[in-house]
Amino acid sequence: MNTLEDRVRQALQEAAEDISRTDVPLLRLPDRAGRGRLARGWRGWPPWLTPLAAAAAVAAVLAATLTLTGGPGRSSPHRTGADALLASAPRYYIVLPDPGRNLWRDQLKQTGWQKAQIRATATGRVVATITPPPDSMFTMVATASGVGRYVLATQRTVVQLKGNVGYPRQVGPIRLYQLQMSSSGQVSALSPLPFPALPADAYLSGLALTPDGRKLAVAIQTGGPRPGPEIQVDTLATGAQRVWTWPGAQPIAEGPGGGTALSWAADDSTLAFVRQIDGQCRVRLLDTTAPGSSLAASRLALSLNETGNATSRRFSHGRAVNYAVTSAALLTPDGSKIVVATVTESLHPLTSELGFTEFSARTGKVVAVLGRWRLVRRWPEQEQAVLWTNADGSTLLVLAHRPGVTVRPTSPSSGSSFGVEFGVLHGERYAPLPDEPRPGQLGIFPAW
Repeated sequence: MNTLEDRVRQALQEAAEDISRTDVPLLRLPDRAGRGRLARGWRGWPPWLTPLAAAAAVAAVLAATLTLTGGPGRSSPHRTGADALLASAPRYYIVLPDPGRNLWRDQLKQTGWQKAQIRATATGRVVATITPPPDSMFTMVATASGVGRYVLATQRTVVQLKGNVGYPRQVGPIRLYQLQMSSSGQVSALSPLPFPALPADAYLSGLALTPDGRKLAVAIQTGGPRPGPEIQVDTLATGAQRVWTWPGAQPIAEGPGGGTALSWAADDSTLAFVRQIDGQCRVRLLDTTAPGSSLAASRLALSLNETGNATSRRFSHGRAVNYAVTSAALLTPDGSKIVVATVTESLHPLTSELGFTEFSARTGKVVAVLGRWRLVRRWPEQEQAVLWTNADGSTLLVLAHRPGVTVRPTSPSSGSSFGVEFGVLHGERYAPLPDEPRPGQLGIFPAW
């Protein structure tokens, strides 16, 4: 390492931990002739140039290289654009890595067997790990990213052995814990919420914090002679609780990847939930400030057919049909739209187009479609999901195929598997999450 450039590179690498990519302004290159002059100037260092100035010059050249090539391990020519997209998302997210099925009888009592991870969206770096209470597992999370509040559901878990393979089974009451993350990234210890535990025979299908983190919605399926869905809304500061039920009705849907199909508007009063009835995905809006305790008083805002097995679908000649890809449907915080992962399919010609469709929360009509991904002579096999939306739905965090790509397999049965990944979507601009865990490696999809 004898050259000045090598020494400066080493110094830059040593300082990299203290420099955010968003702190570096976009380098604007001159025209072709100007770039030639820049190259010629590089070969002739003026004798008065100090080492600090040289370092700055090398840094500028390295920044230009990253902007043009997409940086190490990336092929995208829009590295800075990807950074801007990632910066538009919440700063952190939480995931639960999947421990897999190879569990031994005593693993639940080992410290660190299952930990939730809080990661930086822009880098994928793990900034904190959270261990559940003894003999318990995390089963679901809710987040209020803007205020750094997280709620985690836990349940006592035993491991049942089948041969040499262990299978976890939840057996105890469902308990809810919270933690707080400061703006500097410091994470508090887990503390129990001041509400009774949910009964062991209840099925937890949703958790959702209001954007300001003041209220928590909990969706469960109750037992008894007339089982049905129940939603509790807890005010965290006061311990107040309201409950809505729908005896005998179909349960409230669970979101994709063990997540939630509940979402709040920023008014802290409008709650969206999803039910699956007769092959339809139905999104309803509940006014939690109105009197009454019946979920049936909620308003049906959107109804879509659900995808099923491709061989059992019915098509009309030349007519495209919209389907909900998953049961996830998020209400934008401004309350204006409902965002759903959808596929539009037709039989003549045999095509399908995946995307994220935004419907008016008032009329149910389509407002916009983001992240289109078209398949010719093919129906989709992979899952897509919307996991977070900004205030107006212009920016989404999604599990998706890379948008803007058309796939043309040689026959309908070929190429049945196409990779999906987590990323930020703004219109047709897309950036994958750096170093994100793969969907198959997670017990629960990322939550923001």
